Amino acid sequence: MGGGGQRRSAYARTVNDEEYVISFIAINAVELEGDERERLDVAVHRMPGIRAVGNVQCDPDSRTLIAAFAIPVVQAMAEAARDGGRLAKEVLLSARIPDARLVEMTVRMSEPAH
Repeated sequence: MGGGGQRRSAYARTVNDEEYVISFIAINAVELEGDERERLDVAVHRMPGIRAVGNVQCDPDSRTLIAAFAIPVVQAMAEAARDGGRLAKEVLLSARIPDARLVEMTVRMSEPAH
């Protein structure tokens, strides 16, 4: 990714999809450098196939990172949990926080679209 333009994620939800919100908490193995919140926020907003939900949080004292995103799912909650865990790790890698370890993840169905 380069250039000055801000790219939005390609989030495509079809009529048959349910939307699930994935929230996760990660603990970084080493002390945080100070710009992780901004990097994680950019990663959540730019990762293809997900939609950012809420605000990214970062606590340098506990080395904790918290974020949430929504994904479209065709099958069921098990698919959302499987894909959500993989995508949470990809978000952390995209934010250049490879030493962060997922310690908690929740999956919930979002409000139905009207």
